[in-house]
Amino acid sequence: MLVSVAAFGAAVLAMIVIGRNADPAQAGLARYALVMVLVVGVTWFYMRRDGLRWFRYGVSVDARAAIACLTGMVGGSLLALLWALIVWVWAPFHWQSNPTLRMDALLAGALAALVMGVAEEVGYRSYGLERLYIQYGAVVSVLASSAVFVLAHLTSGMPWLAGLLVVGSCSLLYGSLMLVTRSLPLVTAFHIANNLVQDALLRTGAGSIWQPVFQNADAPHRHQMAIWVSMALVNLALTAGVWTHRARLLRA
Repeated sequence: MLVSVAAFGAAVLAMIVIGRNADPAQAGLARYALVMVLVVGVTWFYMRRDGLRWFRYGVSVDARAAIACLTGMVGGSLLALLWALIVWVWAPFHWQSNPTLRMDALLAGALAALVMGVAEEVGYRSYGLERLYIQYGAVVSVLASSAVFVLAHLTSGMPWLAGLLVVGSCSLLYGSLMLVTRSLPLVTAFHIANNLVQDALLRTGAGSIWQPVFQNADAPHRHQMAIWVSMALVNLALTAGVWTHRARLLRA
């Protein structure tokens, strides 16, 4: 909860400092950067109080951390492509190059995904998750952190069903990956890559490389519940797979 409060406070402060007339992409990047600084700062404060180091969560400058990042990027990208397939099944589309693409918006969006991915994974899947795990076990720690994670997204205006089904199931997957692998670089890279591929392929904006063109413009809205449920089922199946194959993941 303290992480969420810090993130909300940082967002409000950024809006005050940046003002209303700033470019949306640049304003978003500045807001997310401030959120990351405060969230990482809060987490580091408690880690230092307890005498913990970042290495405890797999954060280091060596080949193992680099491999974990690469593995996470591949996994997150594949999941986002699977989501795109789900959307295509329910609402057929084809991709075309985005005519409104701006390179400054693309760069700002990529950096925003990077810093926000770091903020969310440090805030929800490192110290706090571990403290909950030690006191209450895996189920409570993942569910409790996911509940706060979903609530934080709902306060930003996300539809509650999308937050519960997609964001909630994603959080269960991320939390499970963290508890099993003990690798913050892997989970963070997974999260960041997933967001980047979504931004590039599924979300239409000045920073999107491709633009989905639907055969029926109303189909995504008409089938949005089926799309969200399908995504949630995929996420939950992957979560179950993480726990089923946890011994193999630990060896990796």
